[in-house]
Amino acid sequence: MDLIKLIYVFLCLRFLAYVFQSWFRISNESKRLPPGPPGWPIIGNLLQLSQLPHRDLASLCQKYGPLVYLRLGSIDAITTNDPDIIREILVHQDDVFASRPRTLAAVHLAYGCGDVALAPLGPKWKRMRRICMEHLLTTKRLESFSRHRADESQHLVQDVWVKAQKEESINLREVLGAFSMNNVTRMLLGKQYFGEESAGPQEAMEFMHITHELFWLLGLIYLGDYLPFWRWIDPYGCERKMREVEKRVDDFHMKIIEEHRKKMQIEGLKDEGEIDFVDVLLSLAGEDGQRNMDDKDIKALIQSPADGLKPQDIDTNEAYGMTMLTAKPPTLMAIARPRLSFNLYPYSFWSRN
Repeated sequence: MDLIKLIYVFLCLRFLAYVFQSWFRISNESKRLPPGPPGWPIIGNLLQLSQLPHRDLASLCQKYGPLVYLRLGSIDAITTNDPDIIREILVHQDDVFASRPRTLAAVHLAYGCGDVALAPLGPKWKRMRRICMEHLLTTKRLESFSRHRADESQHLVQDVWVKAQKEESINLREVLGAFSMNNVTRMLLGKQYFGEESAGPQEAMEFMHITHELFWLLGLIYLGDYLPFWRWIDPYGCERKMREVEKRVDDFHMKIIEEHRKKMQIEGLKDEGEIDFVDVLLSLAGEDGQRNMDDKDIKALIQSPADGLKPQDIDTNEAYGMTMLTAKPPTLMAIARPRLSFNLYPYSFWSRN
């Protein structure tokens, strides 16, 4: 019982110290900070942001001026709607504002903020970016995957054709999402996870599940990032969920790396057109004179290109283009056909009833 009282007293004293420290820091810095709305103790201006924070920030800029200071829990933030200030931040002060926030989700799900998208600006980020630019996004590398893109285009058209013949409804978002994701995973991992020729139903299902959970958690606004004491409570189990997904993602990436290592030992070097990004990373030297790259860096790099793409996120223009093709097939197909570098399907499937 005495131990419980001691713990309770310690937590109360720690809480009061945090309150006084925050108040003292704010009182010292308030004279040289931009104008902004008054905030509550501890939580700051968090309660002044609704489910549409962009509208709230716009109204604050209209009320307090072009540069507004906010205190989001323990995080200091500024917002602006002035083009000159935005240009100053993005162009002239880019090295100051380039690094992403070190959120709890980024720590757990991006290998300690170690991938290209979330790593802080520095030598490691520059090295990882150089690897992506030289071994993944070069013209030669993209051209080497042209056959894979042609295959995926063929599968896309066949899938649409079969469903059209059966007079089934077609969800363009899902179809085009699977098409885009297959192109990315074949370049990165050498595997297809959507469609009839996917890498097994169990592995494809695991890939889809962890991809959905990964993107959901990375986009989650977690109060523990702004209020440290919230992590002690964690009423919704968000941090526990992050640790679970972290282990699943790491196991999945490790399985991919081990499969590539075994294939390289058995089959040797592949042809240029068959080499994927994992093969390239396994052949590169590591830092500080190491013979090979560290597995953690490889896993962070193969996760980075897929960070900005998931099966449901398809640009509206693509869906609009497909809709226009079905609405006016003769005119638009006459324009599109000469621009196609290969025959997508042996016969035209656009017809009028």
